[in-house]
Amino acid sequence: MHDPLTALLAPVAKLFEVESVEAMALRILGAVLVLLAAFWISRTAQHYLVGRLQGHDEGQEETIRLYRRVVQVFVWGMGVGIAVHTLGIDLTHLFTAGGLFAVGLAFAMKTLLENLVAGLILRLERVIERGDVLCTSDGEIVRVKKIGPRTTIVRTKAEADRIVPNSDLVQNAISNYTYRDSLQRLETTVGVSYDSDLKQVRATLEAVCEGLSWKATQKQPMVQLIDFGDSSVVFRVLVWTEDPWIAGRLRSELNEAIWWALNAAGIVIAFPQRDLHLDTTRPLQVELRRAKEDLSDG
Repeated sequence: MHDPLTALLAPVAKLFEVESVEAMALRILGAVLVLLAAFWISRTAQHYLVGRLQGHDEGQEETIRLYRRVVQVFVWGMGVGIAVHTLGIDLTHLFTAGGLFAVGLAFAMKTLLENLVAGLILRLERVIERGDVLCTSDGEIVRVKKIGPRTTIVRTKAEADRIVPNSDLVQNAISNYTYRDSLQRLETTVGVSYDSDLKQVRATLEAVCEGLSWKATQKQPMVQLIDFGDSSVVFRVLVWTEDPWIAGRLRSELNEAIWWALNAAGIVIAFPQRDLHLDTTRPLQVELRRAKEDLSDG
């Protein structure tokens, strides 16, 4: 007389083509262990991902939920597939068809997947965060408003919101003015006449820099003589600021302050000049020609 459990599992064992009920029980136990492992891996991966993203994506719970769901579906899909294979069910044809379908789907959704993966990379590496001031690959200054799963919203100087694919921020060279600190160097040049007292020019320019209320205290301004031009002696003025978003306005203020200071000091800001020398040993010939009038009707 057979054990009732053996009699109960015998039809199932025949279905899965195993030689004994004991082998079937071992397969079921293995499948259960695989599912438990998938559950543990899924929970662990989700907790790790949330821990890495919470500080970065504060206030963007929908984005965190999306990445959690992607991890959950991926891990459970792999776990269920392995569990079914452990039970002895032949899924070769299903996996083959699924693989072909996955390849076709990947080609069709290539851009979308690139942007989703790039968004996850931005969050994990934290090289770009909300509020950062960036210089994009086309040279435009923007401020990051929101990093989404697929796109990043930035604010331009023209007060327009631009939607940037995340892959553009990962694949292209981007300058981040606020990555480690918010210091940015402002640079301008000015040319003075060769008749100027260079010591007075330097003192005047240094006084202008010291009088700027917005200059950063971490680095001292610098005045450098960089060139002896055709018409002027060229100085470069370097000043650091902690607000790169308004760097253009601050550079304008610096230029105006230099203009008024040099004028007050009586220092001539040079401009291009050309000297014309005439040969006085030979008589100067002047020839007047009458312009030919165009009398055609065309």
